[in-house]
Amino acid sequence: MNLVLCCSSTYAQNWDSLFDDAKYQDVKLSPDGEHIAVAMMSEGKRVLVFLNRTSMELAGSLNLSGKNEVGEYYWVNNERVVIKINQKVAGLREARFFGELYAIDYDGTRGSIIYGYRAGESQIGTRIQKQKETRGWANIIDLLPEEPNHILISSTPWSDSGDRVADINKIDIYKGLLKERVAISPVITADFLTNENGQLTVAYGTDKDFNRQVYIHQDGDWQKISNQDFGSSFTPLTVGTDNSYLYALDNLGQDKTGLFKFDLKSGESKAILTDENVDITSVSLTTDGRNIYGLRVDDGFPAYYMLNTSLPEAKVFKSLLATFPGESVEITSHSNDGSLYTLLVSSDIDAGSFFIYDKTANALTFLFKKFPKLNSDQMAMTDPFSFTTDSGHQLNGYFTQAKTAKNAGIAPLIVVVHGGPHIRNYWTYSAQTQFLALNGYSVLQVNFSGSTGYGKSFEKAAYGEWGTLIQQDIYDAYQWAIQQGKALKDKACIMGGSFGGYSAIQSIINYPTIYQCAISNAGVYDLEMMFEEGDIVDRSWGSSYLETTLGKDKEHIRSMSPVYHVDKIQVPVFLAHGEKDQRAPIEQLERLKDALDKNEKEYEFYGVSAESHGFYDPENQKAYMNKVVTFLNKHL
Repeated sequence: MNLVLCCSSTYAQNWDSLFDDAKYQDVKLSPDGEHIAVAMMSEGKRVLVFLNRTSMELAGSLNLSGKNEVGEYYWVNNERVVIKINQKVAGLREARFFGELYAIDYDGTRGSIIYGYRAGESQIGTRIQKQKETRGWANIIDLLPEEPNHILISSTPWSDSGDRVADINKIDIYKGLLKERVAISPVITADFLTNENGQLTVAYGTDKDFNRQVYIHQDGDWQKISNQDFGSSFTPLTVGTDNSYLYALDNLGQDKTGLFKFDLKSGESKAILTDENVDITSVSLTTDGRNIYGLRVDDGFPAYYMLNTSLPEAKVFKSLLATFPGESVEITSHSNDGSLYTLLVSSDIDAGSFFIYDKTANALTFLFKKFPKLNSDQMAMTDPFSFTTDSGHQLNGYFTQAKTAKNAGIAPLIVVVHGGPHIRNYWTYSAQTQFLALNGYSVLQVNFSGSTGYGKSFEKAAYGEWGTLIQQDIYDAYQWAIQQGKALKDKACIMGGSFGGYSAIQSIINYPTIYQCAISNAGVYDLEMMFEEGDIVDRSWGSSYLETTLGKDKEHIRSMSPVYHVDKIQVPVFLAHGEKDQRAPIEQLERLKDALDKNEKEYEFYGVSAESHGFYDPENQKAYMNKVVTFLNKHL
């Protein structure tokens, strides 16, 4: 392939810029390939710009007024794009989606809200035809390329607990009128699939007992699939044209999540492909969402299995993987004739670069870096690791060597614990990791027991063991780093956000003399409180989820709650929290601070009134991380 560079970059030496908003965030081609839509940041807001593909000249733009900004967007036909409207919440930096859809032509004309609670108003963008308001959330199910004036959406009435069922409607992208109700969802918190003809076929969601429910739409009605016919990780992907089968990720009869083919008539499932070591991370779908051509797995570095290699996108994707070996590659859009593709390429040292691939000319043209001011050559590389603990189970993770050493020899280590806890770390770019490494600290991230991605038994092993087995695994990973010569005894701090913040405090309680300090942002410190306050318990399935992952034994839960054991803390603590946090309410922090004060334990604190669960404002992130490094310099 010929690499043609269209843009130059200047590089920054100020590491604070790692936390700036990405300037270029999403790039997609129009179906005819004539125009490019670019979601980007402008004066602190996300806007949408339309460029002529050949000249790269401005064709139009969209900058929503006031507190509104561009969210996810979709080309529906050659001239019109549908956008989810995000809104800045009063007193918060982050923008949130409240269900509204906006549509506009690429030249910036005919802009209107086509769905939402303000669909009858004329206060955004250009002159808007009044439509009927809908107090609900819209999610796009299918862009219906067979009907260029319509899309298929789910419309879910607003509720605090998410316990309302959705209507499925076709909506006119020009007039904003709901054309027809196709069906009503049979289950709350549902996602939906269509077949290759754009017909509604599958609904799947979670009931109040935190169990997966799956339904097939046949002859105008929903038919429930028995839970015995699928496993605990069942996620439908695509449906065949004749509605006779669907492909799904599942772990039916096995521990790892693999690709299955499910016969909708007989109810039989057939395993198609399962990786020996890890779950399938994600699937590569054709841009219409109707066919699978690749599977990604993350056993250390990302790797891909190719499927359905007769599809044009599969052939292009395979060649792109060869062009960018060892990197993460994603096709974000393509023209209808399959001659032009946009792609996003990223790695541990590159947050992402956008390209256009011209299949006819076999030419690859660079468009934008997400962060034009950052130089990948200056970043610190991250390597996977794996080892077996003394108790006999395998742990995997990622190690980033400090880019610059503060002193000769082995750099101090920061053990960074992921949130969740039932998610996982990946080999990817991390501004936080880079900031620590560029300031002289190595970073260790471990996928401890309870992390997803390594089979259901590995995840379930930590149910009810948040404060015990998980912390033991984190400790074992630190000891492994010492044994491998990557870290020093008595030169480590433990750090994390959300569950990672909980772990930072719990670990210095379990191991009072092992870590030299602890840093917690947006942590939970009284696990019992999660059953009473916070947005998890507010959800229809929240109590069931907490009982599943934490257990029902109050004494055991209390034994794993840091607020009751701060007397064991012997090292410096740094706490950070957003006052409007709904996941880990500020009361969690106040209980810990009260306990620390009563036990005369010293700590540093950084609070932000206009933040929620974590820090979103780049300036707040910069201030927080600079305080973190100052704290580390003092104690390591």
